[in-house]
Amino acid sequence: MADPMLAAPAALFVAVSAYAAAVAVQEPVIPGEPLGIHVPGTVRTHLLLGLGSGVSAPWPMPVAAAWASLRGDPGSPAAARTVAGIGAALILGTLVEPVTWGRRPASRRAAATVPLHLLTGVAMVSAGTHRLRQLGHPGRG
Repeated sequence: MADPMLAAPAALFVAVSAYAAAVAVQEPVIPGEPLGIHVPGTVRTHLLLGLGSGVSAPWPMPVAAAWASLRGDPGSPAAARTVAGIGAALILGTLVEPVTWGRRPASRRAAATVPLHLLTGVAMVSAGTHRLRQLGHPGRG
């Protein structure tokens, strides 16, 4: 049974990820370089391998968030922790990319992915932590 509180931000993440992947494919000059680490290969290859790009999250992240929100029942702290954790990873992943800080040239469409990812990450963390508080699980306990 799906948890609607978690499913909504997870669905938003899927939509934002699809948009960002489409932008990344059309603008292959923005590879993922978290903290300046460059992996050899093209943006298309990175996307297929699940590595993401400078403007898109790795595809396993939205898949895992959607899976957790749809498969976990509303009383499950595991689903809430998964969605919140992936949201936090999305925020951190976005913040460590050079394109976020203007260190790589980016079109308006590519630049738009930054606030979209940050807002989506905040929505996921908020939904997950709110659900955990409702369940009486404020932390990992």
